[in-house]
Amino acid sequence: MVGIIIASHGEFAAGIKQSGSMIFGEQEKVESVVFMPSEGPDDLQRKLQEAIAKVDSEEILFLVDLWGGSPFNQANKLFEEAPEHRAIVAGLNLPMLIEAYASRFSMNTAHEIAQAIAPTAIDGVKVRPEELQKKEEVAEEQTVAPKGAIPEGTVLGDGKIKFVLARIDTRLLHGQVATNWTKATNPNRIIVVSDSVSKDDLRKKLIEQAAPPGVRAHVIPLDKLVQVYNDPRFGDTKALLL
Repeated sequence: MVGIIIASHGEFAAGIKQSGSMIFGEQEKVESVVFMPSEGPDDLQRKLQEAIAKVDSEEILFLVDLWGGSPFNQANKLFEEAPEHRAIVAGLNLPMLIEAYASRFSMNTAHEIAQAIAPTAIDGVKVRPEELQKKEEVAEEQTVAPKGAIPEGTVLGDGKIKFVLARIDTRLLHGQVATNWTKATNPNRIIVVSDSVSKDDLRKKLIEQAAPPGVRAHVIPLDKLVQVYNDPRFGDTKALLL
């Protein structure tokens, strides 16, 4: 398994490691390294070397807060010792960390994971009001056309919606579902079924915004789910049902 070392100025690394555990569960071969104001480069280098010994893996991925900062510079010295087995990604945020955890299920090298997590880290940066974000970034969320635009009676695929996972969860769409389960099941839609939440515009909006990039989320009442299930226009849909 690829070892992950999170390094930052101050306690950020320790805090985001804890946040990642809350969403994704406790992880093996993950260490945080904090660089405190009273410390110097030698102290930081020693901590990073100790972290490498603890993760005990040939493949090492360094996740650091700031490109060119002290955590990056000291990690870079260790990267140079084995560049074919190590990688550094700067600009650490929580979507990046969660994607790194999930990627370890299917990827065996630090280089593979580094390449995979950068787009997720960027996609995790969103702005409200939406008009403050670049138009091409906002448009990315709208790439899946709503099925309602297709004429009634149209049959797509075999005319039957595909449920990749059905999950009973009172929290509905939360962090672990949006990252871990969505990545594992690869749906193109998330359907949240709740009579009460479907009538609450604020909660609906929050759930829709919590969907990961490339997946649309919808909140519908139970009777609407029955209609969707029997609608042949959803034949090409792979849905995660909550």
